[in-house]
Amino acid sequence: KYNKEFLLYLAGFVDGDGSIIAQIKPNQSYKFKHQLSLTFQVTQKTQRRWFLGKLVDEIGVGYVRDRGSVSDYILSEIKPLHNFLTQLQPFLKLKQKQANLVLKIIEQLPSAKESPDKFLEVCTWVDQIAALNDS
Repeated sequence: KYNKEFLLYLAGFVDGDGSIIAQIKPNQSYKFKHQLSLTFQVTQKTQRRWFLGKLVDEIGVGYVRDRGSVSDYILSEIKPLHNFLTQLQPFLKLKQKQANLVLKIIEQLPSAKESPDKFLEVCTWVDQIAALNDS
């Protein structure tokens, strides 16, 4: 359970500098030859990497990845991502639809791993998230 003040601050920050991403990646080792990848990400100049390190400490899960002049806080583990987004989602404005869709995908993952029809349905939600994102 996260502090409401932290969630309010972070929601505003995420609406501006964060990403809620869903991707379909080819992977032959998966039943339907594709893997669903769900990621919560906050990007900052590497000079402000310390801030992302504080997010790891505050959220209690995730890691920081460096990409040249920028660094990213990454959270992609399904259960912690679900827990975190469930608490953050009510406070988001710009990224609330993406958060809702990612939560919906996570809740349908067990059936999507078994049924081709359910997998395709979940893939349409991934496409909706991509359409909502700027990049």
